[in-house]
Amino acid sequence: MRVNWITALFLLLTPLVAVAWGTAHIHRAGVHVVEVAAFAFYVCATGFSITTGYHRLFAHRSYDCSRIVKIGYLLFGAAAFQHSVISWCSDHRYHHKHVDGDDDPYSIQRGFFWAHIGWLLVTRHKEQADHSNVHDLMADPWIRLQHRFYVPIAMLMGFGVPFAFGWTVGAPWGCVLWAGIFRVVLVHHSTFLVNSLAHTLGRRPYTLAVSARDSVVTALLTFGEGYHNFHHRFAADYRNGVARTSWDPSKWLIRGLEALGLAWNLRRVPRERIVAARLACDTERLLARLAGVSEHAISPARALHGGR
Repeated sequence: MRVNWITALFLLLTPLVAVAWGTAHIHRAGVHVVEVAAFAFYVCATGFSITTGYHRLFAHRSYDCSRIVKIGYLLFGAAAFQHSVISWCSDHRYHHKHVDGDDDPYSIQRGFFWAHIGWLLVTRHKEQADHSNVHDLMADPWIRLQHRFYVPIAMLMGFGVPFAFGWTVGAPWGCVLWAGIFRVVLVHHSTFLVNSLAHTLGRRPYTLAVSARDSVVTALLTFGEGYHNFHHRFAADYRNGVARTSWDPSKWLIRGLEALGLAWNLRRVPRERIVAARLACDTERLLARLAGVSEHAISPARALHGGR
C-alpha cells in the first residue's frame, strides 16, 4: 500500500491546525456567540448530510426526497470533506458486501485504528476505486456534477461560506476557525466512529454474523448511527434506532421531512421480521452457551458466507 498524501495530510493537519490556531485565536479574541452559532449550524448541516443523505438516502436508498433536499445533501455533504457521494457510497456498499472480510475497505478485523482512520491514509484497492457498484447513483446528473466538481464545492461550502458569513458579522476568520476547522475535525471523527467504535462497543441483538454493535453511547456520538447491529441486519430500513426511545436524530429528521412533504417512501422492516431476528439471535447465543462456547468466539467471519 502507498500513502494517499493529500488525504493523509488533510486528516492529520486539520486537528493540529485546530489546536494551534484555536488556542491562539481564543486567547487573543475570546469566544463569540456568532462563531459558536455558525459552528453548531455547520455541525448539524454537514453531519446530517452524511447520516441522512450520504448514508441512508444515497448508499441504501431507504427513502426518497425532493430535489431541493437532495441538493442540500450534496452541497453540505461535500463540505464534510468525506469525498463525493459516489466515492463514499461505493466504499460503504463494499463494506456491507464484505463486512469483516479482506475486501471490507475499513474492516475492524485489521484493528481499531485502521477502521477509524487508517484505511483513508492509503491508496484505494483498484477494484474498490472503479465505482462499479454505484451505477444507480452515477445515473443521477446532480450526483455526477458533485463528483466532478467535488473539490471546489467542498472548499466553497466548507470554508468559503463560513468566511463570507463571518465577513458580514465582523468575524470572518473566527467563523472559518469554528465552522470550518473545528467543525471538520468533530464531524470527521464522529463519522469515523461508526466504522470503529460501532464495531467494537455494544451488543449484538439481531445477528452474531458480523462485528457491528448496538450502543447508545455510539449513537450519542454519531447522530444516531450507533445502532449498527440492527443496521447491518436490516440495511434498507431508514431507521437505525428502531425503538421509540432510541436516540436517532437522523431518523427524526427524515420523519420531519416526510411530514413536510419533502420525503416519502420511507422503508421500514416489518415488526415481525425484527422480532424473528432477535429470537433467532437469542437462540444462537443460547445454543453457544450450552455448548460451552463464548459469544465472542462466534466469529464475525461468517459474514463472508451470507451475513449482511
